Amino acid sequence: MKQLNKTAGLLAAIMLLAASVNAQKIAERVKYDSIAAKYKNEHAVYTNYTEKLEIKTDPDDGSLEANTYVTMDKLLISDLSPTTENRDYFTFDDFNQLSDVSCISFIPDKKGGYKREDHNYGFGLAGQITGSFYDAVRLVMAYYTALPKGTVTETKYTLSNTDVTLLNSFYFLQDLPVLSATYEVVAPDYVNLSFSIKNTDAIHIKQDKEIKDGKAIYTFTATNLRAVKHYNLVPSAKYYLPIITPYITSYRLTGAKKDSVILRDADALYKRDYAFVKDLNIRQDTGLVHAAERVTKNDKTDLEKAEHIYKWVQDHIHYIAFESGMQGFVPRPADTVYKRMYGDCKDMASITMAMCRQVGLKAYFAAIGTTVIPDMIEDLPTEDCFNHVICAVKLGEEWVFLDGTENVLPFGANRHDIQGKEAFVEIDANHYKIVKIPVVDAGKNTTTDSTVMHIESKDLKGSLKQYTTGYPAWNIAYLKKYRNGKDLDDEMRDMLMRGSDKFTQVKYELNPSSKGNKDAHISASFSLDDYAHKVGDEYIVNMNLQRTYGDERMNDSERKVGYYFPYKEKIKQVVVLDIPEGYKVAHLPGNAHGGLEGVWSYSISYKADKKQVVLTKEYERQSLSLSPARFASNNQVIDQLNKEYKESVVLTTEKKSGKKTARKDTQMWSASNSRSNKKK
Repeated sequence: MKQLNKTAGLLAAIMLLAASVNAQKIAERVKYDSIAAKYKNEHAVYTNYTEKLEIKTDPDDGSLEANTYVTMDKLLISDLSPTTENRDYFTFDDFNQLSDVSCISFIPDKKGGYKREDHNYGFGLAGQITGSFYDAVRLVMAYYTALPKGTVTETKYTLSNTDVTLLNSFYFLQDLPVLSATYEVVAPDYVNLSFSIKNTDAIHIKQDKEIKDGKAIYTFTATNLRAVKHYNLVPSAKYYLPIITPYITSYRLTGAKKDSVILRDADALYKRDYAFVKDLNIRQDTGLVHAAERVTKNDKTDLEKAEHIYKWVQDHIHYIAFESGMQGFVPRPADTVYKRMYGDCKDMASITMAMCRQVGLKAYFAAIGTTVIPDMIEDLPTEDCFNHVICAVKLGEEWVFLDGTENVLPFGANRHDIQGKEAFVEIDANHYKIVKIPVVDAGKNTTTDSTVMHIESKDLKGSLKQYTTGYPAWNIAYLKKYRNGKDLDDEMRDMLMRGSDKFTQVKYELNPSSKGNKDAHISASFSLDDYAHKVGDEYIVNMNLQRTYGDERMNDSERKVGYYFPYKEKIKQVVVLDIPEGYKVAHLPGNAHGGLEGVWSYSISYKADKKQVVLTKEYERQSLSLSPARFASNNQVIDQLNKEYKESVVLTTEKKSGKKTARKDTQMWSASNSRSNKKK
């Protein structure tokens, strides 16, 4: 008993000493006054943000394993920080399992030091992130209570990796400023690593590599980092956040005659991917065979067969995703999907491919990344390039991609967010093909909008018709399919609104076609109260009811990432104003045109006769992105366009003399009485 007490006392002394040492290190590293002065507009900062990835060899079977050790030290600066910044968030998934969560706080004492506190914290699941097709990422929140200003919180945890082909990326910037960020990778020197390093132009990263005791140590450090700033009109934060993604290319154990290749290049990535599907759909399900034959029984061409199978999958298989671990990579057998009548993107690709093959078509799985992933396979030959799976069918010399998850798209059309992306087509054990998805021309994505209106006192009453093709039409079909009642009414009002917030949608009809290219027609009637400005015997009417692209001025001078758009498009808007009886045109704005070469253009023209004034505007978006180098030029064009939008038509009575109305007056009124509508 005495020996046990002696041992317990020794352990307590060691723990007390460790706590004292840790507190001393915190005190040495954290100078509250200087940090608080430098970051006086912040509530908190990370004084230290460190991730250490350690790769080892399993002594039993020679396989590789990896663990990541994360430390986040946060200094609470402001009076509000104990309640606004007392939380840390982090994630884990089935491939990176969470363990060893430690939450410690170091509370400042009166002597300028810190006292360790281990009991004022808690943590638990805070939600789920669906950012990956292959796994459900869980969000964890660690929170601290009863902390004074000046406290340092230290959150630590470990992620145990279960598949070394799926190593996590490291992000330097956080939601708070970071005084010191370190990413360290330690691996045996016979393990060959590559690093994809992106978006680091705005920060200085010091890189070191050291070989010590048979280990390779890679270190990436950066200091005095600002808080992350998120941007709109960009597919994802991966386009601008400084990010390092490690991947193991190969390794050679002692005594081995050749390298074990992991992810050296596209060939190695394909070898891994094909293993998921090589034994799939070998067995033929009778029900599925009969379904494929029934769907295509009257077809004479391969194209007809592919189209009818695609439509059958769209209409009968429901999209439901519930992935965990390897289920996210391995598609379910087609017969299983057929019996369930639901599945995720891989499952829909599986049943589509099986039905196509049953009727003699050349059909294959194709992994692809949507636009949220900026990387190409050549630059990053890992699963990080993919978040979607579709079916690729070879018809003659042409590739057609069938995505059953998009049940409003016509045959042959692709989701807008895979335009220009690489499809990794899995042909057989030794062959694959990387096929780039074409970008749809602007002329196939059109919106033709016609408005006819007349003046009643100070109000405008009118009707509109809208005809759309391509992505604008399919967006409307999506609304019709998945919205109803008031939700649909509200979305249609937002989409059709013009003139001002006093726009009232009296009624509308929404008619997306289910045949051919699935074009869409909309008709509506509306009123626009207090829009026609009457001054004496004159009416002043700004006919620019829609101010397309007018709010696409780039106002962030510090923005270093481009603007991205979902698709190219052509827009034509025609506005017809009936001239009231007894009135004539006193002022008609001039015609105008402009644009940014290779990106977008516009033209505006007016014409009038005794009965009507007609405004015709045409736009074309010719690119999917706008680079920062062209922001200033773009702004000049937008500014000129907005000047044109301020122009108004002036109508006067027949009896009134030919006195001119000042153009400046019409601009001042129209600027205050009009609403800018962005074309969506």
